[in-house]
Amino acid sequence: MAADCVIGVDIGTQSTKAVLVSCGDGRILAQQSRAYQPDTPQALWAEQWPQVWLDAVEQCIASLVAQAPVPAASIRALCISSLYGGSGIPVDVAGTVLHPCLIWMDKRAQAEVDQVRRTVDLQRLFDITGNGVDSYYGFTKILWIKNHRPAVWERTAQFLPPNCYVNAQLTGEVAVDHSSAGNIGGVYDVQARGWSEESMQMLGIPGTMMPARLVQSSDVVGGLLPEWAKRLGLPQGTPVVAGGVDAAMATLAAGAVNPGNHVAMLG
Repeated sequence: MAADCVIGVDIGTQSTKAVLVSCGDGRILAQQSRAYQPDTPQALWAEQWPQVWLDAVEQCIASLVAQAPVPAASIRALCISSLYGGSGIPVDVAGTVLHPCLIWMDKRAQAEVDQVRRTVDLQRLFDITGNGVDSYYGFTKILWIKNHRPAVWERTAQFLPPNCYVNAQLTGEVAVDHSSAGNIGGVYDVQARGWSEESMQMLGIPGTMMPARLVQSSDVVGGLLPEWAKRLGLPQGTPVVAGGVDAAMATLAAGAVNPGNHVAMLG
């Protein structure tokens, strides 16, 4: 009888990687990757259409399952981590993507940084969220979309971090893990472990644009939909675990779970 296995996927800035791991001894049984590049339409801009990520995830997992030295039935779950997705992906009420995701390295929102510094109680924002104000943070990129893409803003129902968007495609369920929620910056209460209506009101970001369901990275978001089960070669209903931001997931994967443990990340 084949040993139980799981699939881990990381959506990166320049590639997506997937590994098949034995639950018993942690051995990597197979691995795949797919490369791509972010779009940089002008200086200081960096964005990505989420279909690029979704296609890479599909190709990696399908190839992984096809080359696996174990039957697909022994693959018990999959989990996806992702790059810091900056603004997140704006989607409408039907889940249709409205605009590329402004990723972590995008620096176009300097005017929005200046706007926040002029109009918001920065100490209060820091007390709630633990964040300063910089164009690195997703909330400034969200404000850029509000200010410069009004037609997109008007239709936006939610902003989804990259791993959460892919999970939603695979399962039909929308949920955001706490690491991805906190990494948006400026909108997440680190003490209450939930969205901060106060900070979002200060920033002018409607609370409804943040998905209501917040989960632990180890929680199951939902089961693999029949269409995706067929495309990936996995059993229907295979649990899709929430995952989270790449650095947080790498820390756990490396076993750095106690004070004094450290993880070095290069990428």
